[in-house]
Amino acid sequence: MKTQPDDSTRIIDLRALQIRSMQADDPARLAAAFADMNKTRAQYEHYWQENVEGSRVTLIALLAGSVVGYTNVIWKSDYEPFRQRGIPEIHDMNTVTSLRRSGIGTRMLKAAERLVQQTGRCVIGIGVGVTRDYAIAQRLYPKQGYVPDGTGVHPNAWGGCMYAVKQLHDEIREA
Repeated sequence: MKTQPDDSTRIIDLRALQIRSMQADDPARLAAAFADMNKTRAQYEHYWQENVEGSRVTLIALLAGSVVGYTNVIWKSDYEPFRQRGIPEIHDMNTVTSLRRSGIGTRMLKAAERLVQQTGRCVIGIGVGVTRDYAIAQRLYPKQGYVPDGTGVHPNAWGGCMYAVKQLHDEIREA
């Protein structure tokens, strides 16, 4: 069990958390779960199409049958340094607001890392926004072994992004 360390302490049993690949009926469920973040069903339908095509794997986190998070592994990153080196990228990872800082993000990262390692790759990449909206992720990724790739901040429509990489080791298979 993990306790959320803020003033609205919530205890969730992470043993009940399931992480699975996206299914055809998930776009509507994702859009409903993340409506407060202005995520659209069209975005998730696009993700589903890319899952079918094999260019992306979307992992869905479920707790008691409800969607509580998701992330994506993009096999060919839009970020040129990752694409040139064949580094898959974890992209657009989100946990429902009420359950952030409960361990779900860590479990999704581990699931994405196992998925990448199963393909024989030993490096994974991730991008993170540089504004305070991304503060939880900015703290999480280094704790999980991600190190900046050394290219600095890349300006974008959301205030900028930094990229990081992680060397994958055998312990990920055991987790």
